[in-house]
Amino acid sequence: MATIKLMNPFRCRMWALHDRLDAHINESTCRAEIASFEGHGQLVAVLGRTLPGDTDHDVELITGARRLFVARHLNKPLMVELRTLGDQEALIAMDTENRLRKDISPYERALSYARWLRSGFFKSQDDIARALKVSPSQVSRILRLAQLPAVVVQAFANPTEIREAWGRSLLAKLEDRATRQALLDTARSVIAKPARLPAHEVYRKLLSSAQGRKLKIQRHDVVVRGADGTALFRIRHQRDTIALLLPLDHVGERTLRDISDAVAAVLRGASAQVDDSRLIARSKLEVKRMARRAGKRDRGENGVQPAPT
Repeated sequence: MATIKLMNPFRCRMWALHDRLDAHINESTCRAEIASFEGHGQLVAVLGRTLPGDTDHDVELITGARRLFVARHLNKPLMVELRTLGDQEALIAMDTENRLRKDISPYERALSYARWLRSGFFKSQDDIARALKVSPSQVSRILRLAQLPAVVVQAFANPTEIREAWGRSLLAKLEDRATRQALLDTARSVIAKPARLPAHEVYRKLLSSAQGRKLKIQRHDVVVRGADGTALFRIRHQRDTIALLLPLDHVGERTLRDISDAVAAVLRGASAQVDDSRLIARSKLEVKRMARRAGKRDRGENGVQPAPT
């Protein structure tokens, strides 16, 4: 039977297995919660259980690390939902609340799952999946983030900003002997800088360091021309991708297949760690050759004029 009480926040402490990174709970990261507390009070109770043998604290909180910080910061009572919970029940309740609130980061969740296994509350990833009613592959995917080396995590000003997809990409580079050291060296150089970079910039630096010379992002389309100055295609830099823009009236099915094969061959070479500068030159030369050949062939077949400059 649950009861809700207003408690002195200084008589409450967080459970050792709570899933927040304490170092990143502060006035700056809790600014929105502080404003909400001041304007509307505490809207959602934290979850806790009593501590009968503890002389310093009355309640152990399962959830609500940020709300506890705010209550202490403002010196206001903390609304606590008190329940009788075993450790495994508490873990499930904590994960369920945070998934519903959608405010726990993938990296924090990965550390939590890893702690659950180390502490013996669950014997396997499958046990966690069954208890949380999620797929084993989802648990496995999240757990992978806990394998990120400390130096990579520390490169981010706030590890809670590490996205799941970023973690997967970085781990793939770290598992490759040819790219691991470059990525780790870049992480150390980022940490050494006095000014911390935004998370997306850190990720871009780490990933590009493992791929060779950094590709300069162009603000405008790059027009690739043939020997006679005719515009063959354009290269457009987007946030996380590069698009090749081909004139539709010059591209038939055979042309597109040839260009796709040429680009795929270059990218396969890149994954095999061929020198990056040679790859860039080879890529542009190969695509230009394909586009030029395709343009001649398609003009001959369809009577189409060259692409406008």
